[in-house]
Amino acid sequence: MILKAKALVVTPLFLVVLIACQLPVATAPTLPPRPVINSRWTGSPPSIDGVFTAGEWSNPQIFLTTPDYPIAAYVYFLNDNSNLYVLVDAIGDMTDDANDECLLVFGFKSELPYFQVLVRIEGQDGEQVSNDFEGAIGFDVSPNSPSPPPHKIYEFSIPFSYINAEPGQPIDFCSPAIGIKGASMPYDAGSEPTRDNVWPYYLNIGNIGTWGIFNQGQPRPVGGVLTPTNKLEVLAPYLALIGLVGAVTVVVAMRRRLGA
Repeated sequence: MILKAKALVVTPLFLVVLIACQLPVATAPTLPPRPVINSRWTGSPPSIDGVFTAGEWSNPQIFLTTPDYPIAAYVYFLNDNSNLYVLVDAIGDMTDDANDECLLVFGFKSELPYFQVLVRIEGQDGEQVSNDFEGAIGFDVSPNSPSPPPHKIYEFSIPFSYINAEPGQPIDFCSPAIGIKGASMPYDAGSEPTRDNVWPYYLNIGNIGTWGIFNQGQPRPVGGVLTPTNKLEVLAPYLALIGLVGAVTVVVAMRRRLGA
C-alpha cells in the first residue's frame, strides 16, 4: 500500500487563527489579599501629646518603607473598650511644616464618597485637636530614631462610636491621598515634590478590595485558680477518707489483741 502525501493548503484565515493561539491571553490583575491590622488591647491608654515615650507603644502593626512608601514610618494601634489609639512615627519626615497632615479613613459605603469618617490632623509641633477625637502633633526623636534630627510624630485617640465601629467587629480602614494637598499617612508638605504615604500602596478608594481590615484587640482573661471561700466543702471528702482509714486501723488493732 502506497501512502500519498497531500499538500497542506495554508489560507490567510488559518494563519490568523494560528497566530492568535500563540499570543498570551490578557488577564485581569490579581489583587493581593486585603491587609489585616490586629490592634493590641491596652489597660493603660497612652498620653496623646505628640511625644513617643519609650514603653508607651510596642510592636508596630504597619511598616512604611521605600519604594512603596516615600516617607519611612512606623504605625501603631492600641485600643480599650471605648477608644482606638494610633501613633504614626514618621521618621522619614524631618521637616516641621505647618501644612503637614496625617489622615485616617474608616468605613465604606456602596455610593460616593465611599468612606464614612475621615480623621485628620494638620500642623506643626504642638498642634492639638480635641473635638470628636483627640490628636496631637510632635516633632522629636523616638525609640525608632533616637538620634537627631527630630521628625514628625502623630498621635490619635478616637472613640469607637465616632468611627461607627461595633465592639469586637472589624471595620474597613485606609489612608488615601485626597483633597487639595493630598493628605495621607502622613503627608509631607516640606518636600519637593510633596510626598504621600498612601496605604495600602495599591489603594483604589472606590474598590473595597484594596482597603485594609482593622480588628479590635480583646482583653485577655486573667489566669489563675479560683480558691473556694468554703474550704470545709473542699476538705470534707479528704476528712472522711482519713476517718475511714483511722477506723479500719483501730478494728485491725483490736482483732490482733483478741487473737493474742
